[in-house]
Amino acid sequence: MEKLDEVSKTKNPAKEPSPENTKTLGQLGEEKAAKYLRSKGYDILCRNFRCKLGEIDIVARSKVRKNAIVFFEVKTRTNCEYGLPCESVTPAKIKKLKSVIKTFAAYYNYLDKDLCIDIIEILVLDGRAYIRHLENVI
Repeated sequence: MEKLDEVSKTKNPAKEPSPENTKTLGQLGEEKAAKYLRSKGYDILCRNFRCKLGEIDIVARSKVRKNAIVFFEVKTRTNCEYGLPCESVTPAKIKKLKSVIKTFAAYYNYLDKDLCIDIIEILVLDGRAYIRHLENVI
């Protein structure tokens, strides 16, 4: 496993969230991901873009990858019982993301840009949150 960057510490180790807390965990993960991306020089263009085909967690412009619009899927977990967070991004999920990305790009006139899909995984273990950025997963 690649080295993870520590992004925050909490007082109590996180436990597996109940269904009602899953949304809160996801929102916390998206906040941490946005903060991380800003620290790496990304300009956040949109968060939680929704259309009838689905949702994109974060859309950003990369200062490093010129002419690129990057679409981020953020996955947050409190344990690895079901694998790493990034492992929940299945081929079916990627297919769905591609459809949403096409809609976003057409609507905002980004069809002439390089469109990339990245994954941000956040793993909360022993009271610490770790982040890993997987670039160009497609």
